[in-house]
Amino acid sequence: MPGEKFLLIKSWGCGFWSDVDHVAGQLLVAEITNRIPVVYWGTNSLYGESFKTNAFELYFEPLSDYTLNDVAKPEYSYYPPVWSFDNIIVEDLDKVAWTYRNLGEMINSDADVVVSDIHYFVRPIINFIPKDHWAYGMTAHEIYRYLFDKYFRLKPDIEDEIEEFYNNKMKDSSPLLAIHIRGGDKVREVENLSHLNKQYHKKIQEYINRYKIEKLLLLTDCKEIVDNFEDRYGSMVVYTDCRRGLINATGDAPHLQDYSVKRRKGIEIIKDTYLAARCDFFIGNGYSNVSYTIKRLKDWPEENIVLFYRDLKGEMKLAKKRVKAEGNRRAREAAGHRLGYPEFYGGVNTYVD
Repeated sequence: MPGEKFLLIKSWGCGFWSDVDHVAGQLLVAEITNRIPVVYWGTNSLYGESFKTNAFELYFEPLSDYTLNDVAKPEYSYYPPVWSFDNIIVEDLDKVAWTYRNLGEMINSDADVVVSDIHYFVRPIINFIPKDHWAYGMTAHEIYRYLFDKYFRLKPDIEDEIEEFYNNKMKDSSPLLAIHIRGGDKVREVENLSHLNKQYHKKIQEYINRYKIEKLLLLTDCKEIVDNFEDRYGSMVVYTDCRRGLINATGDAPHLQDYSVKRRKGIEIIKDTYLAARCDFFIGNGYSNVSYTIKRLKDWPEENIVLFYRDLKGEMKLAKKRVKAEGNRRAREAAGHRLGYPEFYGGVNTYVD
């Protein structure tokens, strides 16, 4: 393989669609740099079966004809320099420092193999797109749409499972509204998530009244949310059989739990996501990779999709709350310091005999 250059795309090690987002961005980098992409989700993937498994290929077809073995050659040079042919299967536990992970340096590297194990969104990569590339002048969303259509192909058994659920629960009902609403660890990620979630029912009712919605496909990681929707909408609600946790269980969200068959964890997320993309309308969380992937899987008419964010007024209110909390924390810290070290404030020097 003389003269060939590779981009080894390792797992980011976070949620499923966050990892796929990482892959998508690096596929764009591979095109820009004329490198062959090789995707390998190893031991840090939350969705692998064993340390010998390439977790990516448990769910998707390979993106090239090359494997990890093809890029692990003694004669190859590697960037970042922490890598070599005999260690690229392991994880760099110091990658959180982002040493040698500057996007421009990685793109401009002349190494035979560039290894990417940190996540860059498409937006910063846009700055490196040459004028003769298909993505030049496109928005980040347009680029994601193209990349998803071009590269990502599900394993046949996953496609079959999606099709079976659709035929049994959704096919004979139209129009369909998909709803993605989060709890669990998202409570910690998105400040005041409960306030955001309160916006859903008004918008759902608006869609039901305006478009005569027949079925609601509910995507959620929380048991309480399923119960709430069944109480409100009854037989209109359908949902897949997947693991769910409690609404405020920030450390025990389903994607953080241990499955006896870890592939099942990934399939549950994929199944919900692709089923939602087959609906006519979608309401989701603007801070969630699941919702964003649903948006990227097809061309939604603008009026058919809503992603909820906090508005500017809410953001300003939360910012003031954070500033006040930080001021109170510093005041408590200063008071504690004054009590603990009175000699610094004109009091008795406790170190003098």
